[in-house]
Amino acid sequence: MINNINSYNSNYNFSSPTSTAIEEIIDAHKESKATAEEVVSSTNENLFLSSRAQKINVISREFFSGGAMNFNDVNALKERAYELGLISKQEYAQLTGSELPDEESALSAEVSSQSLASFSGNFVVRMGEAEVDDKATEEDNKKLLALMKALTDAKVILSDVDTAKNSADFKDTLTSTLASIKETINADTFETIPLDDKIGIKKVYQALEIVDKISHKRLSNATIFD
Repeated sequence: MINNINSYNSNYNFSSPTSTAIEEIIDAHKESKATAEEVVSSTNENLFLSSRAQKINVISREFFSGGAMNFNDVNALKERAYELGLISKQEYAQLTGSELPDEESALSAEVSSQSLASFSGNFVVRMGEAEVDDKATEEDNKKLLALMKALTDAKVILSDVDTAKNSADFKDTLTSTLASIKETINADTFETIPLDDKIGIKKVYQALEIVDKISHKRLSNATIFD
């Protein structure tokens, strides 16, 4: 067997590439890599220097297309908005300061596969099917109805932001939805609800708050400028 291999090798001349050829291959690879990096850098720079409306259009495509934004996407949305200069350093710090405590963040991983829109809709359904609390005051019932209305509107917005933004009352709806959810979060009774529901409500609020901060009228209409 060894003789056969030696005979095979003697019949064919396998010459090694010259050092010049190797250097040319390495130089070509470096040039290709540098060109790719320049393209990426140029793309990012052009995007950063583009109009606010164009940046918002990018955000809309990356996060709101298809309405499947989930719990884990909220932080990425915040980071992207700050990266593109759509929110200020102060606004970024404010949003970062409202992040969930470690205990809640750990639990959120268990429900992160659920989209924000589906959570909002499911919560409203569960509240509608819950037994009536005879001890609840009229004011408590009003607040619950307001929250259910807010989460119903949140579901509509987060299910299809591009469609929702074209509504004439989009801004007013978004503002009132944020106000109702924030009132719920700040209420003493908020601490009595299940932890996963607290996480869901806070995440919905954070997502809508970012939507509100990055756009005055519409999310992705390139003809709209601030």
